[in-house]
Amino acid sequence: TLSAAIVDLLRQSILDGTDPAGSQLRQDALGDAYGVSRIPVREAIQRLVEEGLVEKAPHRGTFVYAPTRKEIEEICSLRVVLERFVVERVMPVWSSAHEAELLAIIERMRYAAQQNDVHQLHESDYHFHSALWAIADHSLLLEVVSGLRSRIHRFLFEAAGVLPPSEIDTHINSHYGLIHVFKQQDVA
Repeated sequence: TLSAAIVDLLRQSILDGTDPAGSQLRQDALGDAYGVSRIPVREAIQRLVEEGLVEKAPHRGTFVYAPTRKEIEEICSLRVVLERFVVERVMPVWSSAHEAELLAIIERMRYAAQQNDVHQLHESDYHFHSALWAIADHSLLLEVVSGLRSRIHRFLFEAAGVLPPSEIDTHINSHYGLIHVFKQQDVA
């Protein structure tokens, strides 16, 4: 539907930082920019409110979600729990095909880092973790946490943008460490 297309466009502009945290989203301006009426824009914004990427402030307007320090800590701690669950689900089905797929993604991360392309580095990192979630094959979990994953995605994008060059290699190499964990079947 038209509103679903607007959701995708708005979500992408939020996740890639075009509409940064705290910026106001005006329905009329967005409608003009996308060449649509306010109705699909309003529906799209409501969907993004439900995902946690946008927040409505009564009598002030609608703004891109800007997490507090406490919320960032909560997102990080919950991500650890979810990622550990994913690792436990991936281990029994781990294969050389999965390894090859993930290694290719890591190489794209490394290439993006060499090109100083933070956006592509983040996108590749997101694809790495999305691939793990797909290998884990738990559709109900994906359904339950879909909104949370958007928030995590946004948070990780912003975090990738402020990583100093010395830590980017460490970040990329940590993904090789995860593959080693799968090969060794070492949950701990």
